Amino acid sequence: MSALSLEEINEQNPEKIYDLPLTLNIKKWQTFSLPVNLTSYSKKIKFDENIRQQMDSIKDKKGIYMFVVEPNFPFVPRIDYLLYIGRVIKSDTFFKRFSDYVNSIGNKNVRRNIQLLTNAWIEKTFVYFFEINNDQNIIDTEKQLINIIVPSLNNQLYLKGAHNPRSILN
Repeated sequence: MSALSLEEINEQNPEKIYDLPLTLNIKKWQTFSLPVNLTSYSKKIKFDENIRQQMDSIKDKKGIYMFVVEPNFPFVPRIDYLLYIGRVIKSDTFFKRFSDYVNSIGNKNVRRNIQLLTNAWIEKTFVYFFEINNDQNIIDTEKQLINIIVPSLNNQLYLKGAHNPRSILN
């Protein structure tokens, strides 16, 4: 199935035409401290309808994953956009979690954030997966990353009194 264009996504939601700006929480960046080390990633996979066939060594793992758009602009510096930070915990696996994302490609009947995440940049989207074995470390790491980076397509910030990122950016 073909990916939805941004125009098709906006047609589904005419009350909120979406253009995706990105941001960082600079004040929180200064206090950034993760419970685990993420200096190198476990796996980088191109996101498309074949992602589940590319998961070989990580399909049964749990940890943190990040959707990143890498547009390959024809100039320096390189500019990539972290759109979403998610987690795989408990008895879930990376393989099972991504079946929902794959089924959202070309699907007009899924939540708007998922439509944008899985369709708008289909040719330029990659998933970075970081294996973490402790569920509490996964939860804490995800919360801290979301609060610091403020990914546009995460539904919730964990900062006291904060709004969700999409509402801030719309």
